[in-house]
Amino acid sequence: MVEFPIACNLEGDYGYKVLVVDETESVADVIQKAVDQLVGVLVAPFPPGTVLKLRLHGSETPLADDMTVKQANFAQMETVEIYRAG
Repeated sequence: MVEFPIACNLEGDYGYKVLVVDETESVADVIQKAVDQLVGVLVAPFPPGTVLKLRLHGSETPLADDMTVKQANFAQMETVEIYRAG
């Protein structure tokens, strides 16, 4: 189990926030962690049924939800964006 920080921007937020993730967590887990920490505090709730995706900063392609942080080869302070699909 290896934990480290990443820089995350959740759609609707004004900037990046630091999240501590574990290399065994999936992309879906990282998305949920960001939602749990930011929605209702810094970001307005998303409409029911909203699908969120995660991509590396500068990439157009989202990472698969079941991919782990280790498989995605995240580095410390990797910059990711979480956005509404579609």
